[in-house]
Amino acid sequence: MSDNSSPQEGAHFSSNERREIIIQTLREQDQVSVNDLSKRLNVTEVTTRKDLQLLEEQGYLTRVRGGAVMSGRGQLELRFAARQQLMLDEKRRMAKRAARYIEPGNTIFLDGSSTTFQMTRLLRDQQGITVITNGLYAALELSFAPEVTTIVVGGILRRRTSSLVDVLTPTLLRRLHVDVAFLSCRAFTMKNGMMESDLREAQIKRYMAQAAQRTFAIIDHSKFGGSYTASSLLPEEIDNMISDTGLSAEQQAQIAELGINLELA
Repeated sequence: MSDNSSPQEGAHFSSNERREIIIQTLREQDQVSVNDLSKRLNVTEVTTRKDLQLLEEQGYLTRVRGGAVMSGRGQLELRFAARQQLMLDEKRRMAKRAARYIEPGNTIFLDGSSTTFQMTRLLRDQQGITVITNGLYAALELSFAPEVTTIVVGGILRRRTSSLVDVLTPTLLRRLHVDVAFLSCRAFTMKNGMMESDLREAQIKRYMAQAAQRTFAIIDHSKFGGSYTASSLLPEEIDNMISDTGLSAEQQAQIAELGINLELA
């Protein structure tokens, strides 16, 4: 059966457009029905079921009676995509500035943040570097960089950040030599430094900073002033920070008073 038997009124979408709409609808509603989707997409229920089947095979959703729900993988990808869009221009500028400090032959650490993820796209043409990361999406992106050796620090999946954390991680990290660590955070205050909502996330970032010869905190201006459960690095433990031009003059002065070398991108 073809789409010719679908209603003639309303918009007509390509197959890719239909599937994007289905994913977006699932993001908004958590569950969709074949009947509602068919009406919205102006196609037959047979076509809608084929779209759902393909998306299920790709891991985005799970089909249920009469419709579909978002799969675990789909939730992870959409959650990460949403984080990526926040302050995206600032993240890209900061990533470009941070990448200047990577030299051929370096071993670097990238955390699982959406901020340092932007650096992975700048490393594809790098020669002879090693990247250690606890970020799932960072590791996947680096799989397209043939000259980059990628080491994934394994552990327990933390779904909110799509990163791996584990109490056994410190044993491994003590054996690693890292030239530069690039770290971000959920929030930053002049009193408590870099903060995370999860203690394990804070701990792994602290261990990597301790293992590195140099550490760069990469924090956009929107993260200043918030407060979370655990500090990964206190202000006095931060030597270098890269932020964006949205940082106020007062905040810049306060950072200077803390003895932190600040660069704006």
